[in-house]
Amino acid sequence: MRYKQSQKEVKMKKAVLFDFDGVIADTEMKTLAYTEELFFKYGAVLSMEEKISYIGTDGKEPTRKLLEKNGICKTAEEFLEERRTLGNVYENSQDLKPMEGLVEFLVWLKTAGYKIGIVSSTSTRLIVTALNRMKLMSFPEVLICGDMVTKKKPSPEGYRKAMEYLEVMPEETVIIEDSPSGIRAGKAAGAYVIGYKGAEVQQDTTGADTLWKDYALFEEKWKKIQ
Repeated sequence: MRYKQSQKEVKMKKAVLFDFDGVIADTEMKTLAYTEELFFKYGAVLSMEEKISYIGTDGKEPTRKLLEKNGICKTAEEFLEERRTLGNVYENSQDLKPMEGLVEFLVWLKTAGYKIGIVSSTSTRLIVTALNRMKLMSFPEVLICGDMVTKKKPSPEGYRKAMEYLEVMPEETVIIEDSPSGIRAGKAAGAYVIGYKGAEVQQDTTGADTLWKDYALFEEKWKKIQ
């Protein structure tokens, strides 16, 4: 009997790790617009599928493929460096805001004693800037960003680092993701993964353990996980 109780305790959720883009804030379509603008400058028009291929990545591989496809004589590194000069949604968007219902969910999690973290492929500087602009910096206990790992999603490295910092086990962790690469990273890390469907860009979330279309009624949804 004591063994069963200890097993139950291990499975109780203690931490929630959020992706940022498309989960904390709806930044993805706005970010893709910068990339689309630069490709258009070089005479290339991107399909929605090609634009979505950027989400959840560092941009190098989709850029390399699209440069080759469109006969643009630049390296991926050169193109992405030029792309950075155009600006970004984290610092420049006038309507950057948290997803609807997110703040209430974060307050509830913190009040209930859950540990909160953010794991993103975006750079630390941009994530910190965005969190400060949205007044959310007080919520996460750990940030693991793209410049803090050797391998980005779908590698589980970022999520494993966050769990290690928070001193929680994979089975005690819930991850909220909206992209296939992020979901694969969360599952590879051994956590329970929520596929979030509240962003403007709708992605394949079939690999997740459950789906949330928004943060409404989060207490009822949470009971099904816990």
